[in-house]
Amino acid sequence: MPINPYFYNNIGEQNLVEDITIEIIKTTGQDCTYVPRKYFDIDQLFGEDPGTSFVKAYPLEMYLQSFRGFDGTDVITQFGIEIKDKVNLVFARRRFFEEVTTYDSSITRPREGDLIYFPLSKSLFEINFVEHENPLYPLGKLYSYFITAELFTYSYEKINTKVNAIDQVQTTTRGLSGSTIIPLNNILGTTAGINEVIDDEADLFNVDRNEPCT
Repeated sequence: MPINPYFYNNIGEQNLVEDITIEIIKTTGQDCTYVPRKYFDIDQLFGEDPGTSFVKAYPLEMYLQSFRGFDGTDVITQFGIEIKDKVNLVFARRRFFEEVTTYDSSITRPREGDLIYFPLSKSLFEINFVEHENPLYPLGKLYSYFITAELFTYSYEKINTKVNAIDQVQTTTRGLSGSTIIPLNNILGTTAGINEVIDDEADLFNVDRNEPCT
């Protein structure tokens, strides 16, 4: 028998589901910040741009699906503890259009490589994958994005979003994440510390710690 025409592909019912989706995210979610990556000269062979920067920030409410805690594993290596936290987030398509696309028409959807600032843990997460068909067409329409993100590994990108909590990643070791290495002998618990072996070798070869490449 045919589907019920009063529900499926009915604009009124679709708008109702979309409104409820947004309301649930606003009620049970968190205020995060979407930080798009700005590219300058993408290497077509390797698909990367070493000169990328982050200069915009858009507040957007998101639902944290990983309510039991961050996914990922912490690995102990010869250099220390490597932290690779992961998180799953959901946000509404319409809200993304209102808060991001409206101000930058080139960003029509969340993109892999862009960042999400999660204020509760004061962490930056890099988007690894964007699932745009979950849940799968309820009433014949899509209402949300489901993203998987991993802690961002800062690699000398320019970060100047005018949001202090995000911009300080450039100036403090506390903001370093992703493949974060916490030295085992670092009792302060910061994400970077003194490696005694490298320190001794620096003295042996007369390496300037402030300018190691000169």
